[in-house]
Amino acid sequence: MTGSRREGALGLLLVLPPLLVLVFLIILPAITAVVDTLTPPAGAAPGPTLAHYSQVLATRVVRSDIGFSIVVTVISVAAVFCLSYPLALYLRFNQGRLPGLLAILFTIPLFVPVVIASFAMITFLVNHGLVSTILYRLGVQRFPPLMYNATGIVLTEVWASLPFAVLILGAGLQAIDDALIDSARDVGAGRLRTFVSIILPLNTTPTMITLTLLFISIFGSFTIPYLVGGNAPQMLGVTMTNYLTQYFRREDAVTMAVIAFAIASVVGAVYVISVSRRERGVL
Repeated sequence: MTGSRREGALGLLLVLPPLLVLVFLIILPAITAVVDTLTPPAGAAPGPTLAHYSQVLATRVVRSDIGFSIVVTVISVAAVFCLSYPLALYLRFNQGRLPGLLAILFTIPLFVPVVIASFAMITFLVNHGLVSTILYRLGVQRFPPLMYNATGIVLTEVWASLPFAVLILGAGLQAIDDALIDSARDVGAGRLRTFVSIILPLNTTPTMITLTLLFISIFGSFTIPYLVGGNAPQMLGVTMTNYLTQYFRREDAVTMAVIAFAIASVVGAVYVISVSRRERGVL
């Protein structure tokens, strides 16, 4: 066996275990779920059918939960991005004690389990909690509820997702050569022009990765919406679980899971297409 074949075989052996995990834990269950949703009910005519999708989407509650999930996810992703990008820029281009302190503080949520973080946010934001007590002491006697609704879900998702976004965006910013930025400053470019012309274009791929992973993660989350969300409407992950464990309607739960997978796949496809177009443009 030649050296190139030996290296190829070794690479295949290294890739094989995670590939098998991907096939048996993700791909095969996804295919099985799609096949189940296209199988006609008992007594119906044979052949693929969309009856399960029609039945699920005809339910007003399910449609409301799907729309609620998309809106909450988009708002959460936008809030995380608007907070994480300036923080990543600050940590990348500043040195000293304050940036070092912030670099430590923003990583704290990474080491806090989601369940504990959710209960901490409940204690912090619930009525008669710390925030409401401070507002009341300041003379604000009427304020919107911050927990057990969409606001609570967004605030908790932002707190839990912010470190992840900062790490990915910061890694992309670290890859930008300082010589490019110094050259822009030497020719008279200000901070805004340098950001728009150099930093933002060179950090496009990490930005797309961050937005895509944030959307998929938040859209498919269960723990945070279950603990800090309201009774209705609910995020789609909570709805699927209720249909499966409380209502014992497995077919409807699987159908909603396929719908959620399709929505996430659309977002992933947008990312792949945009990145591939950018790579072709660079080449």
